[in-house]
Formats: sequence, C-alpha cells, structure tokens
Amino acid sequence: MLINRRIFAALAVVVVLPLTAAAQMPAGASTPTSPKSLVKDLLPSSYAKKAGFTKVAAKATTTSKTGRKSCPNAAKEVFESASGQTALLSEVVACTTSKAAGALLSGARSGTSATSATPPKQLGSSAIERSGGSNNYLIYWQRGNIAEVVGLNTNVPASSSSSTTTTTVAAPPITSAQQKVLSSAAVEQNKLLR
Repeated sequence: MLINRRIFAALAVVVVLPLTAAAQMPAGASTPTSPKSLVKDLLPSSYAKKAGFTKVAAKATTTSKTGRKSCPNAAKEVFESASGQTALLSEVVACTTSKAAGALLSGARSGTSATSATPPKQLGSSAIERSGGSNNYLIYWQRGNIAEVVGLNTNVPASSSSSTTTTTVAAPPITSAQQKVLSSAAVEQNKLLR
C-alpha cells in the first residue's frame, strides 16, 4: 500500500501542478464539460489490464474545483502493475475555451523537462512528451477545450545506499518498452474523447 501512495503522490504532483496553471475564465467563455462525464474519457481498466497494469492504485475521481476558473473540471485514475513497480496515470481536464486548454499545455511545457521521445502523431500537433522527474514520463495533448495527459511512473530507485555510503544517481531514461506502453496508452485514451 505504501508503494501505491508513493506512486500516486509522485504522479499527482507532476500532473496536477502543470495542468492547473491556467488563466482566469475569459468573459463569454462556455461552461466546460461536467467532471462526471469526463470519466468516460479516461483509460478503461480493461485496457490497463491488457497493458500489464492489473491493480487500480487510485479509482477514477472527478473534481469541479481544480482551482482554475478557466479549467475547473477534471477526472483522473491511476493503475499499477502487479509488481507494484510501475504506474499508469490517465487524466482529462475540461476548460472553458481551447485557448485555456492551450495554456495548460504551455504550463506543462515550462514546468517539466523535455524528453528525447516524440509523441505519437495521432495526438496532433499540440502533443508534447515530458519528464516530470522522479521517474515520471508524461504525454500531454489538447483536443478543443480538453487537455489530456497519460503518465508512466517507472519507480526505479533514484538512490542506493550501503552501510558506509549513500549515492544519488539520476533517473534512468525511459526504456523503449516503457515508451511503447506510454505512447500506446496515450493513443488509446485519445480514441475515447468524443
């Protein structure tokens, strides 16, 4: 259970902070999609199981209080591998305008580090792939007034210790197999948005 909380906390910090860094609601903006209806756009557990994430680390949750008037509604869910060493996050944020959703992606771009990977073309030109540190790898993209993210936490220890010394090592780059899982999950989630 400790690993579940640690993985969820690491992903939540990486994802929620950049995604909620948007401007206030512009005059005349439309009402965004309701939080409960966003759950249908999250990765289904059947897909997560096929991808090797057999446990639900955090059930689908919704909120209408993201702290940003221009992007008030969100839904997210986290799945975990049977070994408890990797987690897959699915999140959708509804904004009042496409400009506000674009601002979320800009916040993610400036709040995280670029990776050498290119996001799948099916996600469109807005898609970016980032590393949020702590072994978190994320793909963000926009469809209209919706911002989406899929994240993978590889949970590889970032430090090792012995009885006499402690050393800290940089997180290893995402492997090609992990990249495939992340990209495939993003493409799958993208297909769900109606």
